[in-house]
Amino acid sequence: MKIFQRNGSKREESVLPNANRVLAVALVPLFMFSVAACGDIFEVENPTNILDEELDDAGLATALGNTPEAAVASPFGESVAWSATTSDEGYVAGSGSFRIQLEEGFFSSENDLSAPIYDNLASARWIADDALRRLMDLVDNPNSDIRVARAHFWGGVARITLADHFEDVVYDGNPPIEPREAIEDAVAKFEEASQIAQSAGDAALAAAAMGAVARGYRSLYFEEMHHGAGENPSLFQQAATAAEQALSMDSNFIEYANYALPGSQNPVWNHLGAGPGSRYIRLDPKFGNLEDPVSGERDPRIIHGESRGPSARTGEPVFILEKYLSSGSDIPVSRADEARLIIAEYELMFGDQQKAVEMINAVRAGVNLPAFSSTDEQEITEQLRYERFAEFWFEGRHWQDMRYYEVIPQRWADANKSLGVHRRWPVSVTERDNNPAYR
Repeated sequence: MKIFQRNGSKREESVLPNANRVLAVALVPLFMFSVAACGDIFEVENPTNILDEELDDAGLATALGNTPEAAVASPFGESVAWSATTSDEGYVAGSGSFRIQLEEGFFSSENDLSAPIYDNLASARWIADDALRRLMDLVDNPNSDIRVARAHFWGGVARITLADHFEDVVYDGNPPIEPREAIEDAVAKFEEASQIAQSAGDAALAAAAMGAVARGYRSLYFEEMHHGAGENPSLFQQAATAAEQALSMDSNFIEYANYALPGSQNPVWNHLGAGPGSRYIRLDPKFGNLEDPVSGERDPRIIHGESRGPSARTGEPVFILEKYLSSGSDIPVSRADEARLIIAEYELMFGDQQKAVEMINAVRAGVNLPAFSSTDEQEITEQLRYERFAEFWFEGRHWQDMRYYEVIPQRWADANKSLGVHRRWPVSVTERDNNPAYR
């Protein structure tokens, strides 16, 4: 018998190896959070403990279906916040050495900020898979059950986020795999999620999952180009095809990582907005009045407050992020404009420049910006990259794009710049110490 204790002080039997054990006990607290609004959905004999077999009650399927998102949302948001300092979205206002190491591009050693992201994402991946396993046994029609679709989707988000940020990905104490393999796994999860969501009649989730498939294939194109056999245009073609399919399902789809107290708060708001941890990271000053290259006016997508004076550490202007206005603000995970820009990028590189411009302008029209016009490949490339930069500002895409486009952050130390941009954070010491594959 496996006993999960709510206060985290006791677990009779461990079911997780290595780093995944760090938050093994998190399944039930997250599960409990997901049913908090459901009233007396279930009863147990001892209210301080939940038995493993009690999670197999068919009445708990909806709560189990919400658990993967609850597990993934917080470490996903932390990855968005701290990769901002690794890239060029933010800078470190405080003096903490681990924060400064991220800003200056140090990847060679354990970092007290990136390591918990790894451990928590690894645990969230396990939680999503375990919830899915239970759901498959509980529901009557798993191939058309939206709860199953969501478990696949968030399991995919955990995988691709690990791959985006870490040099290795480990499942359940097994030998590490390369980020490319984890992205391939994520694509498979997203494809499954989309198919099941379609069968369940949820076009928005089906589209968001297919949009995530497009993102995955785009990532695989760049991973293969930089770390594999070389450029493979068919991967980008698959990305564009998936993006077209997503838009055909729902032309305005968007899927969020949701935050709400007491379960979790938006980490980007916490670190860069008005949250209690916001003294540590600030917006890079270039966002102060970032001009749209077409209109020459301040880009409306870049939302922040007025300067609050200079940083004590750097002397640079301090701007408070206002893209996320509260601890409960949600972070987009997959949305239609990303699909449009993936199509634009594919067409620019391998197809029709005019269609690329049309897709760029479809995104710009959504925020009432004037149309862009050009027949020059370099100009279109620059505008496309600007659109990705402005659209996905603090949504967890920019650090990947800097690697893919081989743009080295200016704040990196010179020694780290010389090592190039194709590096990721190391897996945690917890994983390395407990996994025999690292010995």
